[in-house]
Amino acid sequence: MIELIVRLTRPLYVPLLKLKTEPPHLPEGSALVRALKPAEAWFTWRALTAMFGLLGQVIGTGVGAVALIAKLEGLGWVLAGLLVLLEVVIVSFTLVATRVDYELRHFLVGDRSLRVSEGAITRREVTLSYANVQNLEVTQGPLERLFGFQNLTVTTAGADQAPGLENSHSVTLVGLDDAEAVRTLILGMLHQVKDSGLGEHATPSAAAGLSLPRLLEVRDAALALKAAAQGNQAPVAAK
Repeated sequence: MIELIVRLTRPLYVPLLKLKTEPPHLPEGSALVRALKPAEAWFTWRALTAMFGLLGQVIGTGVGAVALIAKLEGLGWVLAGLLVLLEVVIVSFTLVATRVDYELRHFLVGDRSLRVSEGAITRREVTLSYANVQNLEVTQGPLERLFGFQNLTVTTAGADQAPGLENSHSVTLVGLDDAEAVRTLILGMLHQVKDSGLGEHATPSAAAGLSLPRLLEVRDAALALKAAAQGNQAPVAAK
């Protein structure tokens, strides 16, 4: 039923969204390791959730239509028809947007970074560097368990911010049927990046800017001072 509504009404709504359907790409210099999309069960769950959210509105529309017909008779039929038509447009548009959102969700796991592209009405594309990743968390609520998928949230440094603001330092890979395997894969990329030193900031030190010969001179001078100090202490120890 849901697929039928989407198939029939999709040509009416998709041009209005003015979406770019080209798949995303990783930043230059990052090689693709694995491309992911949500499972089909995730779309079914989202569509049913959207329908359930509109259930009260649909019931209210039906009650309102009956009231208009009972009170206004002939004119009431016209107004009731327009009210029902408006509700059909809202429901069908919601389902089409949900389907398009599913189709345009891409999760690209690269060797240096992770790129997430999502959204139909509001598009969002985020690239997270593995060098800044702080936490990877797999979550699965009762409904997700029923439909057989999990979500993987990736958080980087700077994720704490005021409530209500969009967080560009945290992304969720939704609808994965193998979230634990994806988490293990990203952890492997993360350790590889950190072990190679990519993206790490240089730590200032006292030896910064000193050449090897200069360091050797400093070492020899320190040894000479140590030997002199020990020689000066010898007569004191003999008394």
